[in-house]
Amino acid sequence: MDEDKSNNKNLKTMMQKLTPLDSSRLPHAEFGQLMVRFFEDFASSSLDVTVDSDFKKLYNALQLQIPSYNAALDQIRASEESKQIGEFDHTRDLDMKALRDSLKPYRNSRIQSEIAAYASLHMLLSEYKEVEDESYESETNKLNSLVARLQSSDYTSHVATMGIVKFINQLADSNTAFNTLFGQRSYKTSQKVVFDVKELRKSLAADYKKMTTYIATLATVKDDAYYKDVLAIINNGRNYFSTVVLARRTGKKSNVEKP
Repeated sequence: MDEDKSNNKNLKTMMQKLTPLDSSRLPHAEFGQLMVRFFEDFASSSLDVTVDSDFKKLYNALQLQIPSYNAALDQIRASEESKQIGEFDHTRDLDMKALRDSLKPYRNSRIQSEIAAYASLHMLLSEYKEVEDESYESETNKLNSLVARLQSSDYTSHVATMGIVKFINQLADSNTAFNTLFGQRSYKTSQKVVFDVKELRKSLAADYKKMTTYIATLATVKDDAYYKDVLAIINNGRNYFSTVVLARRTGKKSNVEKP
C-alpha cells in the first residue's frame, strides 16, 4: 500500500513538470503554432486567466505579440525568397554550432599543443556568443569577421592542431551563400520582414519561457489545481512539438495528429 502511494506521488510530481522542448529547433511557423495552440487550448478550457494577476500579465504580454508575429509570418509565406533566406540562415546557425562543438573533444586534452589550441580558439569563439540571435546583417558581418580571423596566421596553427578546418569552411560557405541570397532580396518585401521575424521570435520566446516557468514552479509548490491545469494545457502543445522535433532528428515520421 505504501509503495502504491509512493508511485502515485511520483506520478503526480512528473505530471507537474514542464515537458522538455527545444523550441529553437522549430521553424518560425511551427514556433508560432506552439503559441497559437496554447491560447486556443486555454480558451477552450473553463480556466479564468484573472485568477492570478501575475499570470494574467504574462499571458497578456505574450498574446499582444501574436498579431505582429503572425503578420511577419504571412509576409514570409508570400515570398519564396524570404523562405529560402530563413532556411539559409538556419543552415549557417547549425554550422556555427558544429564549429563550437568541434572544440569539445579537446577540453580535457593532456597534450600541450592541444591545450593551447583549445584555450585560444575557445576564447575567440566566446567573443561571438549568441551571434545566431543577431539580426541577419549583423550576424553576417560577425561571421565574416570570425572566419577571417580563424583563417589568419594568428590561428592557423591552432586550427591545424585541432583538425577543424572543415567546420570553418562549412561556416564560411553557408554564410557566403546566405549573404548572396540576402543581397538579391527585394528591398520592399524582404528587408523589414526578415529583421522583424527574428527579433519578434526572440522576444516571444523570452516571454513564453517566463510564463511557462512561472506556471511550472507554482504547479509544483502550490496545492492548487488551477496551476496544474494550466500546466497541463501548456504541456499539451509542448508534447506535440517535442514529438515533432524528435521525429525530425531521427528521420522518422511523426504519427501524432497535426495541431
